[in-house]
Amino acid sequence: MILIGEKLNSSIPKTLEAFQAKDESAVVELIRRQADGGAQFLDINTAICGEAEQETLLWVIGLVKDNCDCGIMIDTTDPAVMAAGVQAAAGRGLILNSATITDRFEEVTRLARESGASVVGLPIDSEGMPHTAQEKCAKIDLLMGKLREAGIPDSRVYVDVLIETLATDGESAKNAIAALRHVAANYPDAQTTCGLSNISFGLPRRSLINSAFVSAALSAGLTSAILDPASPAMQAALAASRVVAGQDDYCMDYITYIRSQEEE
Repeated sequence: MILIGEKLNSSIPKTLEAFQAKDESAVVELIRRQADGGAQFLDINTAICGEAEQETLLWVIGLVKDNCDCGIMIDTTDPAVMAAGVQAAAGRGLILNSATITDRFEEVTRLARESGASVVGLPIDSEGMPHTAQEKCAKIDLLMGKLREAGIPDSRVYVDVLIETLATDGESAKNAIAALRHVAANYPDAQTTCGLSNISFGLPRRSLINSAFVSAALSAGLTSAILDPASPAMQAALAASRVVAGQDDYCMDYITYIRSQEEE
């Protein structure tokens, strides 16, 4: 599974504080910790920095390029900020987060075509966010059709199945699983993704819910996730989940992981 580090996001209070203070050592620590945890991409969201969003985004991209080999996910709703980020991230694997079926769709897909970037597609249109499995699958079909028309091949699409917390919707995990299966069956060349920890928002001992969900999601076709790759609980959950999903031949990665934990 493609791991996308979630910690460079201004919605996290400590990260926002580091961004606003231009605390290079704190941000570099977040970068290196996620890279060492196995992240292939780092999601960068500086939206809550307000008028300093673009300036902060470019600063963080520079730190990522100087301190790790991870690809970059540019996470913004502002096409102008995204365009500046695309230029700054040149030379790295790149994902644009995100394209919705709204007025910014054309600009995001244009940037993706010109840069060769992959794009996160959110099945959200003018009617809003889907909630039921039926709504999610119908809007995913609409989204994929629009992306194909825009010249984005399925292989460069990450379909976000829009995780909602179980605290307010007890069916949210089941609906996301149904959406994952729909993508796997109908768009096998596309990636799937989600903000995985959203599933447990507002609940106690969130790592237990996250661990249970990632196992079910991997078996249903989840191929990437925005998460904390340095979390010991998530690392353990991923190692076990890959075994259960049949993605670890002879359980060798799991055995290696357990041995490394015993040595530590």
